[in-house]
Amino acid sequence: MSSTLSVMRMAVQELEAEERVHVFDSQNLSTGIGLMILEAAEMGKNGYTMKQIVDELETLRSKVRSSFVVDTLTYLHRGGRCSGIAALAGGMLKLHPRIAVVDGKMEPGKKYRGTIGKVIPAYVKDMEDDLKRAKKNRVFITHSGCAQEVIDEVYCYLKQLDLFEEILITRAGGVISSHCGPGTLGVLFIAQ
Repeated sequence: MSSTLSVMRMAVQELEAEERVHVFDSQNLSTGIGLMILEAAEMGKNGYTMKQIVDELETLRSKVRSSFVVDTLTYLHRGGRCSGIAALAGGMLKLHPRIAVVDGKMEPGKKYRGTIGKVIPAYVKDMEDDLKRAKKNRVFITHSGCAQEVIDEVYCYLKQLDLFEEILITRAGGVISSHCGPGTLGVLFIAQ
């Protein structure tokens, strides 16, 4: 990641854009980055200076909660994130790990067992206490091709909690989808 940041900083210098562009490491991925971008845009709209926005993002970075559950370990294995034996055993036992982004790294958490249609609602319900302490402006549901009824169930659950001003549903991009595979779903928000 630091080599990418270095290249980006060099590009900013080459374009002589230091006054207009600040390279920032979100230590996140996908919609977690999107959460921070939306916050930065709102701050800019409200008259914050670039320094104030960057300072606020530095604080928000550790409050972004990004996690997801995968349908199969095959894609994590192909990407070198788990062993072949773990992928095989996980498939046989119908295990679906919760993976969270913490300090810029993906860390496995609770392992759910069963069909993904049953696992995803359990994963979301397990987050209820954290969701109640989240920033109330928005929550994202991000998926890589889940069944519409599963997405709808998660949406309805979040809606009935009556916590968020908006619930946004997004489709994960190619990089995330290729690493996690189809059937992955995550719920992302900012903690208070």
